[in-house]
Amino acid sequence: MAPILRSLAASLMLFSVAACTGSDGGGDSPDAPGAVEAPVPSAPAPGKTPDTALPDIAGATPAPSQEAVAPAPLNSCGLAASLPLQKGSLRTWLGGVSITAQDSEGFREPGGTELAAFERAFRELLSSGPSAERARDFAQLGYALSTFRDDDSGNGWLVLTEQGQGRGGGTFIVNLAPARDLWLETPHADSDAGTLQQGAEQLVALGARALLITGSNRCAGAAVSPCSGTTTLCGTTGQRVSDAAHYANNFFTAAHRALRGTFPDGVAVSVHGMEVAEEGPEAAIVSDGTSKDRAGSLSVRLRDALNQRLPAGPRRVFSCNAPDDTGKHRALCGTTNVQGRIDNGAGDACYSDAPTASDRFLHLEQASMLRGTASGAVIEALAETVPCSLPGNGLGCPAVASSTGCP
Repeated sequence: MAPILRSLAASLMLFSVAACTGSDGGGDSPDAPGAVEAPVPSAPAPGKTPDTALPDIAGATPAPSQEAVAPAPLNSCGLAASLPLQKGSLRTWLGGVSITAQDSEGFREPGGTELAAFERAFRELLSSGPSAERARDFAQLGYALSTFRDDDSGNGWLVLTEQGQGRGGGTFIVNLAPARDLWLETPHADSDAGTLQQGAEQLVALGARALLITGSNRCAGAAVSPCSGTTTLCGTTGQRVSDAAHYANNFFTAAHRALRGTFPDGVAVSVHGMEVAEEGPEAAIVSDGTSKDRAGSLSVRLRDALNQRLPAGPRRVFSCNAPDDTGKHRALCGTTNVQGRIDNGAGDACYSDAPTASDRFLHLEQASMLRGTASGAVIEALAETVPCSLPGNGLGCPAVASSTGCP
């Protein structure tokens, strides 16, 4: 059995035993019948250095709409009984996640030990599923782990939210029954207008593995990123350390590394938007994170799928990797995106361009039309470009998730 399918099967078995049969899941459930154990922050491990000290989360506001109730036998089948449960529309809930504002200094760079611990805990969450132990691991890092039952799709999800304020760590969503070996990333979720809602819609509609959402505006902090690449969007020519796409020392990149390490063949889609004042003839510019000519690349296939769905007119989608598009579009190719550099094998994701293209990363730079009235075309094009390969529910998929015995 392939590693991905083994992981999925193991996770489904865990969820079915823990929630559907009422078992204690191997000791992760609380002793009292029907009780729900909320994540409890633990003390720092002995010997931690100051840069990994826990944030002060005393009195932190609970996650929105959180219900500390046991999952129902049918409606929540597959959700971990040892974690808090939230219910509602996941897409609506995601529209209110915490993102620190521009010029707020709302980004605190995690220490190296924190980043390593977060990546390790995230990998274990992806490979082994949720548990009270995982919740405690994340609580030490200032995150709360809960489950979410989405009213729109009926699917179960895992939600990681920050419990402190002002450090811009991000929000992370994991699909318990994915349909595609694909995940979505919104590193400029508030500064690229519409991409937060777009990422949420794509996550649910496609049955993607996960969604990574930045916790800070790209211009939240004044500190300049040492990574290569320039922009004038923050008033200077340099990138900022608060920009999740252009600085590697953040929980956003740690989550990306964990996903890549767990699902090496998965496709990461980085969702961006052009400044309206700077929009030109392009409806979108797609790349594989490089500017190399690759006629058969995933980037070119997405370009073609999008163009087939756009109304007739002068605005078209271009690819940085299509030889026939050379010179016909601006160079918004995502070549300095650190997550793309990681996936494309750069020696140092902060400083080095990728030597090759892996076809595991897509950088999607969009005009406002694709983030608004034509956003459905993007979902359909992504569904065609990355077909169903997992047993969950998603657009155009056979929807065999019900074989687990859960509705």
